[in-house]
Amino acid sequence: MNINKTQVHDYLDSLLGIGSAVSTTVLKTQQKIDEFIFSRLTSKKFRKTKLDENCAVRTKRAIVTKLEQGLSLKVVYPQGGYKLWRLPSSPTVDWAEFFNISYLIEYLLPIAHNYQPGVELVYYMHTLLMEKHDNLSTTEIDQYVSSFQQLLDRFSAYLPKNFSITILKDADIYSRDDYFSKLEEGKAKAKIEYLDWPKDKKDRYERMANLNIKWQGNEDWSVLSAKNKQEKIQEAAYYEASAVSNLQKVMEKVKSPDNILVFTISTPDFIGIGSTRTSVAKYWVGYGVLEKNKGKLQPRVLSPSQYQQMLLLPQESYEIDLIEGKNFKEIVVLDESFSLINSKKV
Repeated sequence: MNINKTQVHDYLDSLLGIGSAVSTTVLKTQQKIDEFIFSRLTSKKFRKTKLDENCAVRTKRAIVTKLEQGLSLKVVYPQGGYKLWRLPSSPTVDWAEFFNISYLIEYLLPIAHNYQPGVELVYYMHTLLMEKHDNLSTTEIDQYVSSFQQLLDRFSAYLPKNFSITILKDADIYSRDDYFSKLEEGKAKAKIEYLDWPKDKKDRYERMANLNIKWQGNEDWSVLSAKNKQEKIQEAAYYEASAVSNLQKVMEKVKSPDNILVFTISTPDFIGIGSTRTSVAKYWVGYGVLEKNKGKLQPRVLSPSQYQQMLLLPQESYEIDLIEGKNFKEIVVLDESFSLINSKKV
């Protein structure tokens, strides 16, 4: 498949303007609106994994509650409020966030078209946590959140009036002093629970911590001894696993019974929709590219390890003049689907 700069630009432009698209998914004759909404939210077109039965019950109740009140549906997608420092796009958003926002709009737009009170999509961001967990500076985190908001503003210009997208941060719910006090209480509890964890769970959380910690970050932890570095990794694992659950105000805001919850993977609370149509990698710790697949372009969010693989793959870079931001001046287009490339290695 031969493509040119104009085709790449036009494709990205279509994703940016997805909010102005005419919905072809409409309420069927005799279909109840609650059934329509639930069907869309749990559609296999978007869902990456099996829907948990508890999540199904929870989601149906949230829908009915909003319908009875005549209020907009609130859909919450939690994420880290930062860009992984290991990626060249850090500390601001890149095409991964662009693709996710477009994907979420496509996912929810038919609901807004068929339910007059509309939809409110809320990105909940852990920001204060990342200072402790990842050793990031407040400046880096603020840069990420600000760049995300700028991106939302561009997408929002195309949305119908009954579809809004907002950011909710932990810092909007707690003062810094109160937040970190609660966080430390949670860490103390998690430290005790950690003793009974199976080895594979400990290893999993420590791998995540080691990936995220910026050793030469807000504080220079690169000079620490191996023993002290391991302590930092374990401490981050405590935060990751259990400490956040001690933030009751956050839990009440995010997991309110009348909120619809979506995330990259399925849980008893969350519908697992991945990050794009082709990806489950978390976009805030991922890198966005385009790939050619069966004569078409499609988005892909690469994990950090996939990004390293991508550097060795056949690809082209195209200059783009569509939106502002240092990470949107060009985009990488892979010659083949990343899934197909990996399948050839098996």
